[in-house]
Amino acid sequence: MDHFKIRPLSEVDIDGIIIAAGGSHAHPDADRRDKPGSDYLLNETLIELKSLDDEGLSKTQRQAKLATLFSKYVQDRPVVVLDREMLPSEGQRHYDLILETPIKVAAAKARKQLKQSQSEHPSANASVLLVINNGYTALDHETLKRMVAHRVRNDTTKIDGIVVAGCYFYSDTFDSCFLWPMDYIPINLDRPFRSFGKLKEAWDDFAETFMTDVVQGRTTPEIIKGPVVDTQFDYDGVTFVKPAPPMGISSDFFEKGRPRHNSTGITKCPPVAIVFPEISLREWSRFSEAFDGSEPLFDDYNHWQQERATAVATGDVLKLCVPVTVSFKSWEEWRKSNDERMEPSSVFRYSAALFNTQVRGIATLARERTSHSILPARYVLAVTEEIGQDCANDISHIVVIRQIPGADPDIREVVTNVRIFLEHAVALASAYAIADGIESVLWQKDLTYAWV
Repeated sequence: MDHFKIRPLSEVDIDGIIIAAGGSHAHPDADRRDKPGSDYLLNETLIELKSLDDEGLSKTQRQAKLATLFSKYVQDRPVVVLDREMLPSEGQRHYDLILETPIKVAAAKARKQLKQSQSEHPSANASVLLVINNGYTALDHETLKRMVAHRVRNDTTKIDGIVVAGCYFYSDTFDSCFLWPMDYIPINLDRPFRSFGKLKEAWDDFAETFMTDVVQGRTTPEIIKGPVVDTQFDYDGVTFVKPAPPMGISSDFFEKGRPRHNSTGITKCPPVAIVFPEISLREWSRFSEAFDGSEPLFDDYNHWQQERATAVATGDVLKLCVPVTVSFKSWEEWRKSNDERMEPSSVFRYSAALFNTQVRGIATLARERTSHSILPARYVLAVTEEIGQDCANDISHIVVIRQIPGADPDIREVVTNVRIFLEHAVALASAYAIADGIESVLWQKDLTYAWV
């Protein structure tokens, strides 16, 4: 299912809200003025509107700064979550400075415009900056409030108060959630915004009318704004992700969890192993006799063992080499029942078929490890960090665990920080289980950055 869309807020909308609150344009001749002034006058308060219409993380220069910042503290990860809390205090200040850039520009312009209007409206007793988040989805409302307040307090004495508002739209294609916050932050306590209550009432009335139009399907050509989604970019071979905020409660419709995108394009499990037939000297002799020297690998057992060692060495963490024990008798039965030709390559196909059966069996029986799980003596554990709305950004780790009575378990890492989602990780863990002669695979999700 596709997300439905809404229209972004316009200046005409804000005009209507100000008028409904009892205000008006501060300068009716604004389009003819040489010196820009503030937008509105509400009773005795001057108001300058600044709308954040663009996604701040879409700017390449800002992306480069964020990537450089996080790379100082997070390394050897193919996907990095842009989480301010994982940074030390110095890094957090740097993070804020990077994301505050559009706010800094807006506050600087507002200061000059409010100062100009104050000189023309000497009866006005307060100057307010009104910031509407209309498209900077990487910033939630509370973060935006904090950043605007920080910037205004540090950069100007010409703004007496701040109003921060926005329409935040979240959806999982079935359930949708709309938030219409508007908050006032006083800066100069001696010059309060006494008409904020009227402005907030007009804002809430507008939001109710807006949502009625959405529910009743009243459309306009400007319906282009979709729900808040993950914001991400690639830089120097690493993907940086700012996950969309969780919707907060589980879905009653999607019983197995809200649907996630899978931009990998993977529709079936990729190969997780290179399979090599494991043949004893006695069984190899029977194969060699049957093929009568038609294949060099069956001319010399030492040569066979060397090829096996080469195959093991060429495997990697995502496609390890797994030797699978093969006997002449079982191969012969398989060959006849599957109408396979009498040729050396069929031995490799047989070993692959054995592996496929084993890996499917182990993966099918894999179960979640919880705090209440009864753990086997030996098992392979696949841990997947779900990151945001796209499975392509998930990170997985695989460890081999041996439980030791009366002591801490012995843990051996075999896969760390690989960009594969859970199902792929479980299949890969099953291949490691076969390679180590282990019968059990468990899995676990890390939902720290999951979309739920």
